[in-house]
Amino acid sequence: MKNKIKFISVLITLVFILNISSSVFAINNTGTSELTLTLSEDFKNWNNLSEEEKSKVIMPLASANNITEKDKNSANSFIYGIQNFFTKASIPSEYILTEDINIPVKHQGSTGECWAFSMTSVLESYLALSKPGEVIPRYSARHMDYATSKTFLDGINTKGYNREVGSGGNSGVALGYLTNGTGAVLEQDMPFEDNEDKINLSEIQNKQPDIRVTDAKIFPSINKYIDEEGNVTYRDDSYKEYTDEEVSLLRNEIKQYIMQYGALATNTVANNRNYYSNPEDPMHSAAYFCDNNFYSVDHAITIIGWDDDYSVDNFNPENKPKNPGAYICLNSYGTESFANGYTYVSYDDVNVEKDLTGIMGTEEISEDKTIYQNDFYGATIYLGVNPQGTVGMANVFSKESTEDEYIEQIQVAASGNVTAEVYINPSDASLDDSKMQKVEVDSSNLDGSYNTLKLKNPVKITGDKFAVAVKLSANEQFMIGIECNYADSGLMESPAITDPITANPGESYISLNSLQSWDDFTGLKLSDGTTFEESNLCVKAITTRNASSEPEQPNTNTNNNNQNTNTNTNNNNQNTNTNTNNNNQNTNTNTNNNNQNTNTNTNNNNQNTNTNTNNNNQNTNTNTDNNNQNTNTNNNNNNQNTNNNSNSGVGTTNSNNNSNSNSAYYYNGTVDKTLADELLPKTGTDMARWVLPVVVTILIISYLNYRRYRDIKIK
Repeated sequence: MKNKIKFISVLITLVFILNISSSVFAINNTGTSELTLTLSEDFKNWNNLSEEEKSKVIMPLASANNITEKDKNSANSFIYGIQNFFTKASIPSEYILTEDINIPVKHQGSTGECWAFSMTSVLESYLALSKPGEVIPRYSARHMDYATSKTFLDGINTKGYNREVGSGGNSGVALGYLTNGTGAVLEQDMPFEDNEDKINLSEIQNKQPDIRVTDAKIFPSINKYIDEEGNVTYRDDSYKEYTDEEVSLLRNEIKQYIMQYGALATNTVANNRNYYSNPEDPMHSAAYFCDNNFYSVDHAITIIGWDDDYSVDNFNPENKPKNPGAYICLNSYGTESFANGYTYVSYDDVNVEKDLTGIMGTEEISEDKTIYQNDFYGATIYLGVNPQGTVGMANVFSKESTEDEYIEQIQVAASGNVTAEVYINPSDASLDDSKMQKVEVDSSNLDGSYNTLKLKNPVKITGDKFAVAVKLSANEQFMIGIECNYADSGLMESPAITDPITANPGESYISLNSLQSWDDFTGLKLSDGTTFEESNLCVKAITTRNASSEPEQPNTNTNNNNQNTNTNTNNNNQNTNTNTNNNNQNTNTNTNNNNQNTNTNTNNNNQNTNTNTNNNNQNTNTNTDNNNQNTNTNNNNNNQNTNNNSNSGVGTTNSNNNSNSNSAYYYNGTVDKTLADELLPKTGTDMARWVLPVVVTILIISYLNYRRYRDIKIK
């Protein structure tokens, strides 16, 4: 008996090792890879609609996005049941992001900006989770809608898609906008208006973007087909059937993502009252379930949680799912609609688990950085790389300034279990091995659909042109993103949303043989006849004019006994600047938030602080005579200022609070930063400040009582 138990133990261990081995050790294949294009079933169905029908629904993402072979093998492995048990044990059966962050319910009014509201909520929730304890600003859905549209009162937007304001968009358009440096723009800079009126181009072009998305993820779709008895069949975008284990694995990944990164954008059908729990009053229904696969999604919503035990009895009795459980979704019609602004969407809903899009990384827009890109519109489609092996993606750029620039980041659109290597030629456009130098990056594993690779040591650009290449390797099929002109490539007839996309020879190159040779991407032709004359590869280079990330050095004094510090270009800085005479103390310009500044004195013994261009700053400014103390101008909200003394021995304090008429500037729905701070969910540190003193006090009292009791007992 003992021998049998020992044999079984050895067998289980061996199976475990084999499962681990299959997912860890990659097969190096230096042969020629092949590119394939697989369109999603939803895109095919949408493409068969009439132009009038297309104008009423949301265009689906074009590429088939399927579960990776690694995840498929893992889900169907011998030990998955045990792994799934422990995974589910770590995931609560019910969760909503409001347990950890504030989630404002927005209102899109009569506009068609649901997709932009959804993606700005995804962005804001990511920032709120990644910056606990900080107040997160709102971002403008209106700017996203207008900046990606075509026709304006005074002309054509040359950087817009072939779409009009109010005609709808999708997460692909939003990610293009959020990664190319156009957005996101603060809500206060272009607040929501309940109209879709044409405006002048200057109204979008003079807006300063605040933040850019560096990393994002599009999940594999779970397509559902429901028979008359309510039984559900699950399939991927290529119409291959999922096993129950694969569905379970994907849902676990979705839930883990929400807890770690925040909300996910998705789509639904809003125009059929029978899908709502109260068909007589859909706008006040708490639950929703669509069982019709005919493509007609026309509304974007945002997943912010789930309830595995949500009863099927909560849905329309005439149209309810067979299985319990629902995603908790943020809608965009205010708190007076649905369940205080939220909607429970059944797990069985045929649309809710398609085209799920989330954000995994951001960076603040900085004036000292430049985004070099041939793919301004982002990844509009993904090509499959098959068989497993290696593919190279390269873009050539022309240097835009005469100043020194250093390449510090590479952004690439690719997904799958991929390892990346980065090569740079900083001196010219050549992709020759002798000129391309391999550079180290912080992490070589790609986790999302948009991925940013940070160079450990920035590379200085030395020529008028430079080349950047990314070598991608995997032991299974993976996907690479391209900025594809649909009509040019034959995927659909013009007009198409991607019609403005153009490309030139000499911009993008692809290697299908491990970087041994390169082909111009505009000349590529797939075996099915698809061409890419007006398409580019999605590889961006982000440069900085600072060789390092160290703080900028103090700046010039013109006379004796002065203390000066000068311009910072980002947040949370302290600056002191130019004195023109003796014994002065000055601090000067910050271009972003949460800075402290002091500036110019014109005579002796003065103390000054000066201009901030954004929010939550403290400033002191110009004295015209001796012995003055001043604080000065802020251009935006919730700043504290003291200003302009004209004689000796005078101190003046002014407070500027330039609030915005939009009542939800901050992410929790208030324009009052102090109130916003108070409304932040309490963190462990906050609670420890209150709990720790109480615990210590109890311990001290307990110890004193013990000593007293011991002393009494001894007596």
